[in-house]
Amino acid sequence: MRIGIVNMHKDRIDIQSLLEAIRSMGHAPFVLDAVPLSSSELLRAIDRSPIRHWIFSGSRYHIHHEGVPIVPLDLFKTEKTDKRFLMICYSMESVLVQLGFPIRERYINRKETFNLSIPKEYQTHPLFKGIPSSMRGWRDHRYYFPRDVLKVPVYLLSSYNGEAMIATYKNAVLIQYHPEKTKDGRQLLENWISI
Repeated sequence: MRIGIVNMHKDRIDIQSLLEAIRSMGHAPFVLDAVPLSSSELLRAIDRSPIRHWIFSGSRYHIHHEGVPIVPLDLFKTEKTDKRFLMICYSMESVLVQLGFPIRERYINRKETFNLSIPKEYQTHPLFKGIPSSMRGWRDHRYYFPRDVLKVPVYLLSSYNGEAMIATYKNAVLIQYHPEKTKDGRQLLENWISI
């Protein structure tokens, strides 16, 4: 299956582990570079594509800096409801900030592997099939959303140390870490593709 990857970085070197993860699952990634496209050009390219599943990558940009790529919120208003989106790290930040949720910044960057707990009520969710209730995650960022700031229409599925880690919004899954970096995360990617 072809999987669309929207590269939110300046170049493609930073998405290599994501591309390798998608290929290792037997899928063919199609990369669309967000820079230098405008939001409307990006939206048009995705709307016109026959690809159903689109992953928006993380990025080293700060979401509040001028001229950075953003996830076009019109993706979620599209009449093509068969499209599915996965927003990783920076892309999750882009969506939530545009929806009005306050983002927080640490003094230092956190680069770590951690155990992410899946609440009992979500353990049967198709996204978590075959994943232990305490899944391994990996992150490399300094920005986060406190779990208690998220509310409808965003639904929190999992958190770590009071920070939102996995949420849903319309036809998107939002992840505040890098699932391609761990075995559990790769299973989550495969589950998302099969939904």
